[in-house]
Amino acid sequence: MSTIRIKGVMMDMARVTERHEYYFALPDRLAGWGYNTIFAHFTDDEGCAMQFARRPELATPHAFSQDEMRRWVATAAAAGLDVIPELESFGHTAFIHGRKKYASLREPTQGIFNAINPLARETRAILRDLVEETAGVFRSPYIHAGLDEVNFGGSSQVLKALKRRKSWELFADHVNLMHDLITGAGRKMMMWGDHLLHEPEIAGRISTDIVICDWHYQADVQPTTVEFFTSRGFQVIVSPASNRSGDMVMPNATTQINLQRFSRIAHDVAAKPKGRGRVIGLMNTVWCPMRMLCGIEQFAMALGGAWFSDPAAEPVAAVARFVRSQFGVKKADDVAAAILRLSAVMPGRVVLRRMMDSEALPAGPITACEAANAGKLFEEAVALGERIATRGGEVTRNAAEYENLELASELLAWAALVAISRLSTNGSRAKLRRALLSEGRRLLKRCQADWNRGRYANDPMRDLDGQPGRWPDALIPNLHLALSRLGS
Repeated sequence: MSTIRIKGVMMDMARVTERHEYYFALPDRLAGWGYNTIFAHFTDDEGCAMQFARRPELATPHAFSQDEMRRWVATAAAAGLDVIPELESFGHTAFIHGRKKYASLREPTQGIFNAINPLARETRAILRDLVEETAGVFRSPYIHAGLDEVNFGGSSQVLKALKRRKSWELFADHVNLMHDLITGAGRKMMMWGDHLLHEPEIAGRISTDIVICDWHYQADVQPTTVEFFTSRGFQVIVSPASNRSGDMVMPNATTQINLQRFSRIAHDVAAKPKGRGRVIGLMNTVWCPMRMLCGIEQFAMALGGAWFSDPAAEPVAAVARFVRSQFGVKKADDVAAAILRLSAVMPGRVVLRRMMDSEALPAGPITACEAANAGKLFEEAVALGERIATRGGEVTRNAAEYENLELASELLAWAALVAISRLSTNGSRAKLRRALLSEGRRLLKRCQADWNRGRYANDPMRDLDGQPGRWPDALIPNLHLALSRLGS
């Protein structure tokens, strides 16, 4: 009998809080795709998606009230899903120290990641309040404490401590503090595993009753990290991704490969004597919705659910089931194959930004090889969009989400033509770029309307106040910058 009993999807509610009705519709969908758990990532640098009575200043716009969160948890339970909350408690804590009231708690550090001062008495008081209130809202036996991507060691208090102790010892102490707070609230602790891999000494200093969520999002994922944790006595939740840092518009080929390979690794390690009873779950992480069209990652969520149960499941068949249930399209195999192919050819964020010239600095001319590849992408994007559109008249539900699949193909085709236009130097270039500017404005309006339908129009992540460089992987700001360059 398989020990993989937790099959979950992680929703990034903190960076963008979707319209609440989306979350209430989600449990029935997830149950139909084979899941039994939602991981609610409701705190991060960009936001806090639940109101705290003792710390009301932390909540961001559109945060759930505690009563509403309880109703959502009850809705999930009625569909057979547990909701495990994730409360960031070391790094990714700008939702706390980004507030003027708590600014003194921020660790002064270099790099893109941050931390809250782990030694400050006020930090511990805040975390105690947040853990206790989280335990009072969520029914799950688990609380996830985050603890990933921490960059600390700049405050005078921590620098003084580092003269006597190593940084990994301070990290382990903070893990143990969170363990005490969470177990004291009657819950079992989960955490991300990256720092234990970077500094293995931590693993020997913390309780092995902490469940480790082992996250890796690359295509060539290996079993060694899962085996590292199981060999040290930890239970593990293997954590691939539907949305990752390299994606924009929609999940791409790396996502599909990572989901299937890491699912297979989880089942393989769970079947070995040393892994039996220790690989207890799989988590499909869905990061940073502002990179994507609303709901477009759901086909990958359905695909992950199929692979979590059977890593050998045929992908077209799995996505065809999704198309039938989600959109009511009966003859779904061709649409499913087109969705998978569109996902497979969709470039990652870095390449897409270069194609549409939305990098921080102007990209400059592209090479002949890049132009040739862009030409092929254009032709395939148009053909796939036509295949998806052919079944559009058969859609009986969730029509806007179906239209986003067509929109994704149009965005790819447009980006490819923008890339090609940068190579041209003859008189036709200006005419082509004027046409591309007009088409790009139309696509931007559609993306903004899509955001307003599925999310809140006044969310700062939508347009970032006309400053697209502030968030380089958000879709709509990239379109703003690309259009600005086209029109200049």
